[in-house]
Amino acid sequence: MICVMNIITVVLIVLIQLLLVFMAIISIVVLKDDVLDIIGIPIHLIFVVLLNVISLYILGKIYKREEKRKVYNAELTHIQEFRSLVASVRSERHDLNNHLTVISGLMKINNYDAANKYIQDMIGDIRINSKALTIKNPTLASILYSKMDKYQREMVPFEVNITNEEIVTVISSTDLIRLISNLLDNAYEATVELPIEDRKIQLEIHKVNEKVKISVQNTSILNEITENHFKQGYSTKANSDRGYGLAIVQEITGKYNGSLVISSNDSLIIFEITFPMGLEK
Repeated sequence: MICVMNIITVVLIVLIQLLLVFMAIISIVVLKDDVLDIIGIPIHLIFVVLLNVISLYILGKIYKREEKRKVYNAELTHIQEFRSLVASVRSERHDLNNHLTVISGLMKINNYDAANKYIQDMIGDIRINSKALTIKNPTLASILYSKMDKYQREMVPFEVNITNEEIVTVISSTDLIRLISNLLDNAYEATVELPIEDRKIQLEIHKVNEKVKISVQNTSILNEITENHFKQGYSTKANSDRGYGLAIVQEITGKYNGSLVISSNDSLIIFEITFPMGLEK
């Protein structure tokens, strides 16, 4: 909404400038020597110069406001992900204390078989979360760690297949966090409405020729994604404070000259975003 208002303001300024220039030219041609002037300068020309100065001032204000908005969004995104990561670590620490209490209790009553089985189950859970630790880029790792922890607690199967991490050289870390987070949040909100056995989220990041491809697919009760889903503030849920996720995804995709393809297959909704490599961030 802010961007649209800024564009409208700039267009109006340009149109008014063109109108005044046109009027100045007509006045000079028609009136010739009768044109009003101040110290020899036609008054229309003075108006045009003043308007240009005012226009530059307004454009400067718009630019500063847009930069502040970008900085605010960047800081907010990093803060949200950091809080999510801290919450995940706290949850892991709390769970570890509980696990150790259970194991200690089983050992005290000499139920070693149950203790061994419990430990094996714990190892399985640790392997799931440790997938994020195999990712070299800290930005990607932090996003996925917090998501994995959340999805595991909510019983949402989450598959991650990243064969190439060059996406971090294509788009900025801030936009990467916003993009991946919104794609996964959108997938989570859709799949969590389904019964546990039908839930599924899958993330893939690959390099195809000279392009980087991000694919997110999830089960959903929706059969298709319409243009309405990309409008800011639109949400399928009543009284929801979300509705900006897909609009942000579309914004970032366009910002880096990417392409977004959405398809559906049975109960799956698939988002595929392709970015060309070699562009400056």
